[in-house]
Amino acid sequence: MIVRTGTFNNSQTMINQIMQGQNKLMELQQQISTGNKINNIYDSPIDNNAVLGLNSQLAKIESYYSTIDNTKNQLNVQDSTFSTVIDKLQRINELTVLAANAASGTTGRDAAKEEINQLIDSVIDLANTQYDNQYIFSGAKIETPAYEKDADGNIVYNGTPSTDPTYQRKVEISDGIKIAVNAAGDTVFGSYSYDEATDTSTGEGLFKTLGDLSRLLEQDPPDYDAIRGQLEGIQQGIDHVAEVQSVYSAYVARLDMTKSTLGDIEIAATEQRANLVELDIPSAISELINQNYAYQASMQTFSMLSNNSLLNYM
Repeated sequence: MIVRTGTFNNSQTMINQIMQGQNKLMELQQQISTGNKINNIYDSPIDNNAVLGLNSQLAKIESYYSTIDNTKNQLNVQDSTFSTVIDKLQRINELTVLAANAASGTTGRDAAKEEINQLIDSVIDLANTQYDNQYIFSGAKIETPAYEKDADGNIVYNGTPSTDPTYQRKVEISDGIKIAVNAAGDTVFGSYSYDEATDTSTGEGLFKTLGDLSRLLEQDPPDYDAIRGQLEGIQQGIDHVAEVQSVYSAYVARLDMTKSTLGDIEIAATEQRANLVELDIPSAISELINQNYAYQASMQTFSMLSNNSLLNYM
């Protein structure tokens, strides 16, 4: 009985070894066919969880890439708008010098006035620049044109006031890092309103200067000193727009730097995931061959053990 019990235990041990060998062979065959170490959630749960975490991280990086590219495109549109505004203001400055010179005569002054008014309308149009069907200088009111010029020549800001914290739109470009994507229209361009009854104007900034300039050019006889007095405001407007432009140009550089950093993280995470998931095919094939030899040897040993076990009952 002792011999029989020992033989039974040996047989059971061999069966377990054979089953393990079969499972290992099937696992290796599946890994080689897919090229992956992990093919289901039961394959190395710890590594599988790590892979899931890395996949989530890589997906988030792709989302950040998309946000960065879209934000950069918008900032580039804004930057181009600022450059065009500056060009037009410089032309307005030249024409104002001409209009403030009595020697230009009525014809020269009228020509300068006509072009200046056209340029002012162009600057208002630029203040209503859109990106992806959104008005970029309207603050949170992205569907509303930032400015309108009424029949009386008033230049009215319809966007979110810069005093309202919601005017600034921010996007997340990396974990916990957000960046503003829009300048406040009223702080860049200002506004203008004229009261004919009191012959006074109100407003601020660039549009206040341009509104006053347009009104002064309509006077007859012209007040050359008053026209000349607008040159300082025009230059201040040029300087201010350039200053705002430089701030957002720095944001573009920051976006490029952040994208580069994310690229380094992506490379590291991709390599880490590859180490966990991707199979070393030559090594796996070698292991499969060795495992197959071991399996065949186990089968032969079990066969011999089974034959010997029958003799114990004869």
